[in-house]
Amino acid sequence: METISLATNENYAYSPVESLHQSLTLDPEIEDSFLPVPLAEGLPPLGGKSLAFFSGNNRYRVLLYQILSHQAFDIFAFVLILIQTLLLTYRAVSALGSDNSNWGHRWPDYALLIVFCCYTMEVIVRIIVSGLILNPDTDTQQFIFEVLKMLHLSRDGKRDLIMIDGDRFLTPQPTSGYSMTKGGSVVKTVRAEKGQMLNESELVKTARLAYLRSSWNRLDFSCVLFYWIYLIVATSSSDNKSTAVNVFRALSALRILKWMKLTNGTSTVLYSIKTAVPALANVMTFISVFWTLFALVGIQAFSGSFRRQCVWVDPYQQEANYTNNLQFCGGYLDPVNKTHLPWVRSNGEPGTGAAKGFICPAYSMCVELDENVYNNTVSFDNILQSLELVFVIMGMNGFSDLMNYTADSEHLIAALCNVVILAWWMFNLFIAVISTSFAVTREMKERKGSHNGQKHEEIVYRGPDTKLKLIYANIEPVFVLLIFIDFVIECCKTSTMSERRSNIIYLSQAITSTVLLLEILFRFAATFPYWREFFLLPQNAKNYIDLLLVIITCVILIPPIKDSRIAYPWLSFFQVARIYRVVVATKFTRQNWLIVMGKVRNLADLVVFLLLMLYICSLVASELLRGNIPQEYHGQSVTISFHNMANSFAGIYQIMTTEGWANVLFTITGSLSGTSLAWVGAIFICGWFLFANSVVVNLFIAAIQENFDISEEEKRLRQIVAYSDNYKPTELDDGPTSMFESMAGDRRRRKSSSIPMQYAAREMLGSGEVVADFLLPESIIMPVVEEGSMVSKRTIFSFDYWKEKFTIERRSNPFYFRPSFRFDEMKDVDKFVRKVLLIKIAHKKVREKYVQDHPNFNRVLFCLSPESRLRRFCQTIVGPTHGTRYNGANRNYRLSQIFSAIIMICVTGLVIIACVTTPFFQKYYYQSHGCDSADNGCGAWSWMTYTDISFAAIFTIEAAIKIIADGFIYTPNAYLWSTWNGIDFFVLVTLWIEILTTFLNRGTNTRFLRAFKAFRALRLLDVNDAAKDTFHSIIIVGLGKIVGAAIVSLTLLLPFSLWGLNIFMGKFDSCTDSNVNELSTCTGEFLNSVYNWNFWLPRSYNNPGYSFDQFSQSISILFQIISLEGWNNVLQSAEDVVGVGLNQQTNNSVYNGIFVYLFNFISIAFIATLFITVIMQNYAMKTGVGFLTSKQRAFLEIQKILQQVRPSRTGQRPKNRFRRYCYNRTVARGGSWNKYVTVLLLIQVVVLCSEYYPSLGGLETVRDLLYLVTSALLVLYVVCRLVGLPWSSYRLHYIRNAWDIFWFAIVLASFTLSLATIKVDDDAKSGAVGTIKRLLFVAVTLMLIPKSDRLSRLFVATSASLPAILSLLFTWFVLFLVYSIAFNQIFGLTRIGPNGSSNVNFRTIPKAMLLLFRMSCGEGWNSVMLDYTIQSPYCVESSDFFSSDCGSVPYAYVLFFSWNIISMYIFANMFISLIYESFSYVYQECYTSESNGSAQFGQFVSRGTIRAYKDAWDRIDENGTGYIPKDKVGKLLRSLPHPLNVHIYESPYTYPEIIERCKMSARRHDHGRMVGDNDIDAIPEVLRNIDIDKVKEARRQYTRMYEEIMMQGVADHGIPFSAPLTIIPYYKIENADNDAVTYASASFVTWSSKWLACY
Repeated sequence: METISLATNENYAYSPVESLHQSLTLDPEIEDSFLPVPLAEGLPPLGGKSLAFFSGNNRYRVLLYQILSHQAFDIFAFVLILIQTLLLTYRAVSALGSDNSNWGHRWPDYALLIVFCCYTMEVIVRIIVSGLILNPDTDTQQFIFEVLKMLHLSRDGKRDLIMIDGDRFLTPQPTSGYSMTKGGSVVKTVRAEKGQMLNESELVKTARLAYLRSSWNRLDFSCVLFYWIYLIVATSSSDNKSTAVNVFRALSALRILKWMKLTNGTSTVLYSIKTAVPALANVMTFISVFWTLFALVGIQAFSGSFRRQCVWVDPYQQEANYTNNLQFCGGYLDPVNKTHLPWVRSNGEPGTGAAKGFICPAYSMCVELDENVYNNTVSFDNILQSLELVFVIMGMNGFSDLMNYTADSEHLIAALCNVVILAWWMFNLFIAVISTSFAVTREMKERKGSHNGQKHEEIVYRGPDTKLKLIYANIEPVFVLLIFIDFVIECCKTSTMSERRSNIIYLSQAITSTVLLLEILFRFAATFPYWREFFLLPQNAKNYIDLLLVIITCVILIPPIKDSRIAYPWLSFFQVARIYRVVVATKFTRQNWLIVMGKVRNLADLVVFLLLMLYICSLVASELLRGNIPQEYHGQSVTISFHNMANSFAGIYQIMTTEGWANVLFTITGSLSGTSLAWVGAIFICGWFLFANSVVVNLFIAAIQENFDISEEEKRLRQIVAYSDNYKPTELDDGPTSMFESMAGDRRRRKSSSIPMQYAAREMLGSGEVVADFLLPESIIMPVVEEGSMVSKRTIFSFDYWKEKFTIERRSNPFYFRPSFRFDEMKDVDKFVRKVLLIKIAHKKVREKYVQDHPNFNRVLFCLSPESRLRRFCQTIVGPTHGTRYNGANRNYRLSQIFSAIIMICVTGLVIIACVTTPFFQKYYYQSHGCDSADNGCGAWSWMTYTDISFAAIFTIEAAIKIIADGFIYTPNAYLWSTWNGIDFFVLVTLWIEILTTFLNRGTNTRFLRAFKAFRALRLLDVNDAAKDTFHSIIIVGLGKIVGAAIVSLTLLLPFSLWGLNIFMGKFDSCTDSNVNELSTCTGEFLNSVYNWNFWLPRSYNNPGYSFDQFSQSISILFQIISLEGWNNVLQSAEDVVGVGLNQQTNNSVYNGIFVYLFNFISIAFIATLFITVIMQNYAMKTGVGFLTSKQRAFLEIQKILQQVRPSRTGQRPKNRFRRYCYNRTVARGGSWNKYVTVLLLIQVVVLCSEYYPSLGGLETVRDLLYLVTSALLVLYVVCRLVGLPWSSYRLHYIRNAWDIFWFAIVLASFTLSLATIKVDDDAKSGAVGTIKRLLFVAVTLMLIPKSDRLSRLFVATSASLPAILSLLFTWFVLFLVYSIAFNQIFGLTRIGPNGSSNVNFRTIPKAMLLLFRMSCGEGWNSVMLDYTIQSPYCVESSDFFSSDCGSVPYAYVLFFSWNIISMYIFANMFISLIYESFSYVYQECYTSESNGSAQFGQFVSRGTIRAYKDAWDRIDENGTGYIPKDKVGKLLRSLPHPLNVHIYESPYTYPEIIERCKMSARRHDHGRMVGDNDIDAIPEVLRNIDIDKVKEARRQYTRMYEEIMMQGVADHGIPFSAPLTIIPYYKIENADNDAVTYASASFVTWSSKWLACY
């Protein structure tokens, strides 16, 4: 029969049959109707009927399709979008429609009507061509049939999905085409490629896909629909149409989002975001659970708190009561009895039994008002407002105000937990998702470009090297030095500089510009006669830049331009830009910038994408909010009201930077209170904040991080070196170093009876004598040391002794250097492995030999040999400071534990005393004991001094023991060679210095000496090794990379500082009287209103706490802008500039904001993200994750997840009928009661969300009854679980299952309190007991997490980083203590400034830590810093520290800046690193979906696989102990399903299948030898086809895997649950020996094994 091939795209249209699974069989007549229709030659690829009316040959449809296919139509569509954008911009700039009047009063309304008419016509045309919802080839009846089949397939879970422009479609298995007969019966089906639809052109998609099956088409359709709704509402006569007009007007403007497809780069960025949408949605769902949870906690704990404010009551009844706005309280001071009274309700009744929080002063009362602040919109009184405030807290900007509010009205530590859990832990999950999605998308794009793109060879034209070129190459550094000198001279500008200095600076500029002009001419002349070389790109782009800079810098020195107060400061940018040559000439900065800008195109795409998003969102915000927000609110001017384009852009940009975004949100909700537009505006603001900060800004982190990545080949080489560095043959003998680790290690030793095999193998491999002679001559070339130069021939008082010690001995001593490797020189991995291993082991042998040849090197203090009894006794007390102890005694663990415990108790006591003895405490202690510490010195002999001496003596003894044990400096394990001993020694020295100076100064120390007390807290790091490692890797090891990032940042900060100095020098001063124009007339007094009272105030002028008057001040303010704190204030000051000596006026110079916007944008895009990236890379290298390849990383994530899996431990099914009933309903998987419990929990959530303040009594009673019923049913469920399990299984199950422990305790407690308070009055219910009861009900709702598969997986994946986070938090806590003590000792007596309060100060350690926590989030740290720079005459200056309340400028800048860098830039960003490296859910959802063979990773962590393994395990471990006997391992392996199934003989050669084939042969043939029902003559035919080599390999793998599982056995228990589960994937994953799962290089393992086998 003749067939017609339909394998190409050109002659058939897409049919729905292609979307059905291959297992779906249809009736032939039905299937024929689905087959693609052949198209006549010359017709466009149209098929079927669109809208069930227009066929593929319809002339109108074909004509419309040809119109859509024409290039002119694309140009027309582009012009329409451009016109719409320009019209919207014009309306925003001109503030048209701000009065929300009826439509048609402005000409842009009619222009937009024409544009949307064109849009409507386009939509109609596309629907006619493509159909609306159904594809043109789809019949309506058959579509219903297809949907039913799809639903059936979805239940089976066997369908595949592909993504077409953001939409999911069912796809077939890979096929190559269709073939059909003319009669219509299907003869042969050869499948088409799965990716065929993805590679089709837009025109083919237009013909085959329905209109609404494209994301962009859905956007167009929605915008057109929204516009016509807006037009109808706007032209109606309704009075309440303002909200609808604004909302639909803004929604119709979303069509301009098509600008995001402007370039291929922005399209790629958008596609990466769309790729991450599923994972982002899952993460957002997970975060929403905790978001809602904390919102419910806010309702229960802080409802009504923001209604209580201090109200001044005139005791003479002459003035009206005055409410101190935003001064929240919990009590007030009785003016008569001077006692604290609780707050009162509006009717005068006491609110609670006791006062709390802030106490209002005398003649003021703490009154609960009828409304909350911001027009009753900022509170925790209901679920919506509580969600809003928790979201603000999650944003980490604006939360400090809420924290202070709640601290004043309730308690001090309010809102702290929200920030840690939501903002720093869960909110950073977005970075992990975005970074992975961006990397995957870029990889796909580059892979596609490498396949499809053609590389164009660059034509390099270069003339010969002339003498002039050689001369210039030698003198070029002179010009660079000249530029640097000119830059330094320009930095000497000040607002008050003399005319002489100004002339010198001008002369320097003129000389530099002239010399550089001559230089560029010389460079041009050097290229003759090949002068075209000078202008060639890209290799000579530097010539263009330098030529442009020379021309402009020479022109601007012309007097008319130089004397201009506006043009010259801005054009001085080109003078400053010359500094780039210094950056390029310096090797360090050049290399770092090349890394940061490694892929400039990616960064450029992100910049364009972000600018487009800002512009589009500004237009949408203007359309939504323009004309609705007043210019003044509560007596203060509103800076962000979205009334025009510039203000809207400022608001959108400010929200993106998070600075003051909460004020914008509260202003919108407060000013629009009572209208639905308030919540619409709040949703828009929160949505943009979430998208900008969790998606867009994080893309820059992903892009810069991509530049820091190393190649896969180098990763393998670094793995080898890292493995050898961490290899410690005697690490079991040395033992742990910290007290807690020592105790834990002792318990582990008691459990284990033998040394693990891996340590024995390493010891044999690394220290065997069989290789000593082989390694030494070839591996390391050691300097030759003559015997005559030995130190033993000199005395320690000889000059030659110390000279040799620090020169020859240092070069020859192997303990003073470590071998290094160059990765770029080693191409052969096997040779590199051999080299690394040989050198490492040889280096160890050389050290041992050096100790033998130089016995004096191992003498402590040049007198105690290794055999000294005193030294060996000290060695039994403490372990080696680092490495392996040479010829020393082993540590006695019991004695070491006792010694460590004593030291740790002393350290804790020393820190506690430092926290207690604050300056305030010392001052009042001396006064109460009649001591004048400045005169008679009695304070020097207080108990504080005696305790310091006692602790100093103890720590001196500790240091002496360690020094005697291992030496001080010149020994193999010297005391000071350890970083931690160095810190301890520094703390000890500062402690003695403080004690001695206390006696010398008669009890009073200076600020500098008092700060030494802070270092005592550093010794708390000795608690555990994890904290020490974290501190060492972040502060010490990572310091170099952080300094490198800081230097790169300085190359941007310093030029911008100089440019800002030129623009704003002397222009930020303003007069207190805004009516004054010139600052010279800012004298006398003026009338001002303060708190509704008028006062005469003196006129004065000053800067607002920051300025550009000096270069140092310029650097300071720009550094503060980098932290994104207070930049909007600088922006407002810049825009208010009038001139030098003139008073500022509001928005007088709006264009000045360009400087602030530009630098702030660079701060976000480069400087801040650079620090985050460096921290992430540093942590990745420290943990080793940065050295892992993609497949290795994926495998380790699988291991991490599988290690967290625990057995069901349900035990045997009870035999008792009632207990078996309880077991089936509550314990067994799929129990029916589990669904009912989920419903109960959801009901409880709904009831909790329905609470509000003040509540009606009847509703409160109904809620209490619902609480009682739900808690009783939950108690019944818990009791049934208790009855359903035997006690042994119950004990195992509940003790090892955290969720069940949590459930059992919380449910019983909530039911008990609910039952106890059922008849209590309303006042008691609103008290502490009622609050605790409702908080317990909130905690019960956490049980929804394990009820959801997706939330449970996310929770497990997120909690994987919890141990590392706890370690980081402890290290951070120690630094908090260090800086809290330092701030307290230096500023503990400084007066509280305008930015401080009773809770915002450094008077006590808890308040200091709370303030430091706020500063770690960037909240107002710069304004607080200004409070502590106060000097006389604004404070009391005294030589006696206890009599002065002044601050200190140098100490303030050093402490605040250093804390800002260490805490906010380093430790806060470490959370990002921890989350990114530990969040394995990304690899499950994103990485495993790639088509590079890695999909096999994801199948081992699927819920079905884990459940199947648990079921197989439960059939063997019937008692639920978590262990099985070793003889049952084979049975377990045989019973495992795919993908964990392990067989030597794969299908169809398994034993059951062979037996089945023998039975089938017996039924088919009557002859042959029969054994029962089996034909045994068929067995040879089956066995003949077995691949013998494959079976041998499978047997070898099975044996290795079986032996490895056996090695994991635990004495007296058996094989643990996790052993087979974590080992089997290693052998199941394809190509495991090559790359996928090796921790070090496979070549390293192979070569080492062969070498070990030889001996």
